Amino acid sequence: MSIQGSLFSTVPILSGDNYKKWKEDLDVALCLMELDLALREPKPIVTTTSTTEEKQKLEKWKTANRKCATLMKRSIPENMKASVEKMDTTTEYLATIKEVFEVFQSAEKEELMNQILSAKFDGNGTVREHILEISSMAQKLKDLDTNLDDDFLISFTLKSLP
Repeated sequence: MSIQGSLFSTVPILSGDNYKKWKEDLDVALCLMELDLALREPKPIVTTTSTTEEKQKLEKWKTANRKCATLMKRSIPENMKASVEKMDTTTEYLATIKEVFEVFQSAEKEELMNQILSAKFDGNGTVREHILEISSMAQKLKDLDTNLDDDFLISFTLKSLP
């Protein structure tokens, strides 16, 4: 396996709860592979009077943009690819992925909130397991940048018990 291939293999597949890690790992891999030019700089504008150097800069940027987009597409799941429109630049593509992720994240937050609000101890398992399950859901919400007040969570957890 090439060094570039091993660098990219460190980028996880984007899922509902790992956008921040995915983005950080993607940025590092693209930087180390020297492909982040398309993320750092806008597309160069070339006219009929442009110099050879300016034309070469555009070609280098196009190559980096194409490779970045290809690597991003490879690290997102099929169901998300269908939700992301084809974009001309990597920065547009990344912004669209972020928007789609935020929609997925909102749905996940709503689902977790509904699970917490509808949690009732049904006698299966122990009270400790029930409390840990609610704590786990609250932690997932915190990981999604949704903070629940601890007093509210304690009060609600106690009310979910018989």
